[in-house]
Amino acid sequence: MPQLGRTCSLVQRWEKRETLNNESPTTSGSIDTIPETSTLSHTSRACAMAGLFVLRLMPELIVVALLYGQHQRQMVHDNMGSRSENIAMIFNMGAGYCDVCVTATTGGVSQIKALSGSYIGGEDIVQKKMHHLLPNMDSLYLSHKNNEMKAMGLLRVVAQDAVIKLSSQDILLIDVDLENNLRICKVLGRPKFEEVNRKVFEKCESLVEQCVIAARVDVDAILVGGCSNIPMVKSLVLELCKKDEAYMGMDLLEAVVCSAVLEGAVASGVSDLLGSLGLLTIQATPQSLGIEADGHTFVPIIPRNMTMPTRKEMWFTTTRDNQMEVLIVVYEGKEKKVDENCILGYFKIMGISLAPKGIPEISVCIDLDASSVLRLFAGAISP
Repeated sequence: MPQLGRTCSLVQRWEKRETLNNESPTTSGSIDTIPETSTLSHTSRACAMAGLFVLRLMPELIVVALLYGQHQRQMVHDNMGSRSENIAMIFNMGAGYCDVCVTATTGGVSQIKALSGSYIGGEDIVQKKMHHLLPNMDSLYLSHKNNEMKAMGLLRVVAQDAVIKLSSQDILLIDVDLENNLRICKVLGRPKFEEVNRKVFEKCESLVEQCVIAARVDVDAILVGGCSNIPMVKSLVLELCKKDEAYMGMDLLEAVVCSAVLEGAVASGVSDLLGSLGLLTIQATPQSLGIEADGHTFVPIIPRNMTMPTRKEMWFTTTRDNQMEVLIVVYEGKEKKVDENCILGYFKIMGISLAPKGIPEISVCIDLDASSVLRLFAGAISP
């Protein structure tokens, strides 16, 4: 499962004030955005512990697609845009997750056509830069003493600063004293930085290719997330989308925040100059949802890129004679081996009537609503 330390949730508070009988009651709620759907339950529990009333809990890409729909709707109103369908590819790369989607927008309705994502991000880039600056870092700092932790923290700050500065300049001088007779003095160039992080960039390229190929159309390229400011990331996305420049209607660092505010307005029934904010985003499943079958293989029940809400059922059977119980383990992912996918949960079906293997029928049904809330139903039918 993804570590909680690698997820980063943004909570945008939305407040609606009304005046009634000379009083000004305030009703407040939160629009919570998550990097990807497997962190939904963790974020939901965190919000409950913080005392937040959650209006919506949505993936970051989905709220950005909503903002793109609002932009296109406004352009049509201003006679600057087309009433036909507009297609955009949204690339979002943050600290620990990178995801890409293709959205089709017309008349304020955005439909997600394709989705792909992977656990790569700024943290991977920083770690690779730290190992580049100090190749024997892991062997030097094994005991995790206070002075070693301090040196690691300093090295991390230097690596983060190098990533940021090499996004705007071609060369950088690193000179840092890590104490204990250890000093790093290096000249870093952008080509070397790109070489060190080649595998990360190749993974980004693969994610974009999956969505662009699935879309098979000309798209606007929308880049959001802090890592989208890295020149290599920006250039490979634009090259694959066959664009000279990115979509200029959004700030890459503020797009998710602005989108969350817009979603709060939609959820609260606020009107704009065009009337009601009649905006809607039809989501799709970012990964396949399924269970573990015999041989530790992953059997998808709901395939990726299925329009939500959706509901699918599949039938299974026992693998042993007189088997009275079955453990159902639910996974999210795209790999054939279950160990390479993300486990979502598990439960046990008990009380199956005694019968030879292959005779009992076991139904597993996965229901996924428009808010990405997953419900699983299972039961056994014996002769």
